[in-house]
Amino acid sequence: MKFNRAFIVIIIVLMAVILLFEISAPNRFSWDDYSQSSNSKNPFGCYVMDSVLKASLPQGYEVLGAGIRQYVGPRRGDEKHTFLFTDNYDSFIQNNSFSVDMPQLIEEGNNIILATFFNYNDYDHYDAGELGKELGFFFMTQDYYSSNNNSKHINKEDLSKYAHYEKINWHADSLFDSTTYVINKAFFNKGVTLSNSYRILASSDYQESYNSAYDDDDDDEFSIAVAGIRDYGKGKVVVVSMPMLFTNYGILNDTIRPFVLRLLSECGDLPVVRYDRTHSDEGVVNEAEQGSPLRYLLSHRPLRWAFYLALATLVALVVFSAKRRQRVIPVIKAPVNHMMDFVRQIGGIYYKRHDNVDLLIKKYATFSHSVRAKTMIDMNDYDNIEQELQLLSNRTGIPFKELKEQIFDVWNATHANKLSNKRLKQLIDSMNNILQKINI
Repeated sequence: MKFNRAFIVIIIVLMAVILLFEISAPNRFSWDDYSQSSNSKNPFGCYVMDSVLKASLPQGYEVLGAGIRQYVGPRRGDEKHTFLFTDNYDSFIQNNSFSVDMPQLIEEGNNIILATFFNYNDYDHYDAGELGKELGFFFMTQDYYSSNNNSKHINKEDLSKYAHYEKINWHADSLFDSTTYVINKAFFNKGVTLSNSYRILASSDYQESYNSAYDDDDDDEFSIAVAGIRDYGKGKVVVVSMPMLFTNYGILNDTIRPFVLRLLSECGDLPVVRYDRTHSDEGVVNEAEQGSPLRYLLSHRPLRWAFYLALATLVALVVFSAKRRQRVIPVIKAPVNHMMDFVRQIGGIYYKRHDNVDLLIKKYATFSHSVRAKTMIDMNDYDNIEQELQLLSNRTGIPFKELKEQIFDVWNATHANKLSNKRLKQLIDSMNNILQKINI
C-alpha cells in the first residue's frame, strides 16, 4: 500500500513539473511569418530589431501603425523625421493613402527609407506607381536569380539551399569607406532601377557588370542597384530592394547588421520612425500569441476548464490503476507448423496447371544451388561450362561425356514447349542421382 501511495505522489509531482515547464516554455520559431511585425519574435519579425535600434540610434527610434499620421498627415508639426517603410510595395501603395504626400514630406526636410520590393508577377510590367515616377525609381520585375522566386518568402530551407553567398559592394561616400558584404543568396531580390539623380550606395557584382555594359549608351538614364540615395528638396530618399534584411534575422546576423546600420546612418541626423501596419499603437502585445500553446489554452476559459477536466481524469486514472490486480497468466500455445500445408498447396497448384517445364526450371535452379553450395561448382557459368562439368565429373565419378549429356538434356528440356510426365521424371531422377553421388 505504501508503494502505491509513493507511486501516485511521484506521478502527480511529475505532472506538475511538466505543466510548469510547458507554461514557461516559449513557442517555436515560425519561418513562415513574414509580417515584419514589431510584436513578432520569429526570424522575419522585427521585435529584436526594433529593440536593438531603440537602444542604438542616438536620435531616437519608434514604431507606429495608424498613429504615423500625426507625423505625415495634414496636421503634422514642424518636427522632422526619417520614416522607414519595410513592406510589399504594391500592398504599401494600396493600404497607405498618405503615400501620395511623400514627395511633399521629403521636400519639407523629412527623410524616407523605402525598403521594399515589387509584387507583380507580370514580368513585362514596369510601372512603379506615381510615387516611383515622382522620385525616379522602379523595381525590376525580372529576377536574375531565376531559382529564387521572391525574397519576401525566404524560409529555413532557402537559407540552406542557397548556402553559397553573394557579394554586396558598398560604394565609398563621405560617411563610410568602400567595403564588401557577403550575404546569403536567398536574400537577393530583383533589384531596384534608379535614375541618374540617385547615388548608388550598394550593388551586387551582377548589377555592376550590367551597369558597366551600358555605360556607353547615351540614352541610358538608369542604373540598377541594391540601394541608392538622392536629395529631394530639403530631405533625402533611400531606396532598398532587400526588405528582409530589416528583420530579427538580419539584425542578429554579424554580416547583415553592419549593412543595415549603414543604410540607417545615411539619414542618421533625424529620429527614425518605422511604419508597421500590424502594430497596435497602444503597445499591447497579445501574450497568447507570444507564449506557448499551453498558455493559449489557459487564456480562454472554455479551453482552460476542458484542460483541467482532462488533467483530473488522468490523475483519477493513475490513482485507480495503481491498485494491485491479480491477473490470470495466459496459456501460451505452441506455434503450429504449416509447412506441410504450404507444400500441399504449391503441389496442388502445379498439379492443376500441369506445367512440367516450369517445374523442371524450378528443380534445376534448386539443383544448381545445391551443387554450388556443396562443391563450389557454378552450373550457370555457361562460358566455362566444360571446366565446371569436368570438376563435377571428378567429384561424382560420373563419366564426363555422360554427365554432359544429362545436363544438356535438362537445359534443352527447359526451353521446350511441353514436357511429358515420364520425361520429367527421368530428368529429375538424373539430377537427384548427381546430388546423391556428391553426398557420398
